Amino acid sequence: MIRFEQVGKKYHEKNALVSNNFHLQRGDMAFLTGHSGAGKSTLLKLIMLMERPTSGKVIVDREDLSQLSRKQIPAHRRKIGLVFQNHQLLMDYSVFDNVALPLKISGYNERDSGRRVRAALDKVGLLDKEKLSPQVLSSGEQQRIGIARAIVNKPKLILADEPTGNLDPALSAEIMHLFQQFNQVGVTVLIASHDLALIQRLQHPVIQLNQGRISGPLSVMGP
Repeated sequence: MIRFEQVGKKYHEKNALVSNNFHLQRGDMAFLTGHSGAGKSTLLKLIMLMERPTSGKVIVDREDLSQLSRKQIPAHRRKIGLVFQNHQLLMDYSVFDNVALPLKISGYNERDSGRRVRAALDKVGLLDKEKLSPQVLSSGEQQRIGIARAIVNKPKLILADEPTGNLDPALSAEIMHLFQQFNQVGVTVLIASHDLALIQRLQHPVIQLNQGRISGPLSVMGP
């Protein structure tokens, strides 16, 4: 699903990523970890085509991203559900309208959009809160709104950037359980996280970055 071949990225002559190789198979779930500034967010941006590599090749869903034109980028991004640490919700929109936003941008009609939004909210346990403002919900519920919005397009791939960074251990475990549920139905999931204790408990493969370099092949982090 995701393949990096000798991928490097420079910003103003400073290396953010250096000659990285890895392959995440379709239907896998893995964690991306490393110190602050190791290159985790840059790696995710390359997959999303928010950035392009300085060197090497990024392949997602069998497509060489270097071959995609600017006009093809929106279609590429619709294959991917993106979850952020800070939710990035619109507080003057209802829960329903926040989740519906990607469908509105994609031009879905109201009936299809409503069906998809309610199915996504049901999966994250928020169907009864669709008319509320996100402001009245807890941090964990706000993160679940973000996850519903990420899956409403039925993506092949979910990327999550520190999705439990602001949550307590119990809520973090709940959010990770949601990601595992999506993975169990065939969605590929890649999660950037600092939470080593949580990563160890879940026993999924780990991509470890150190100073912009992946240190070794994908492996399960032991307790």
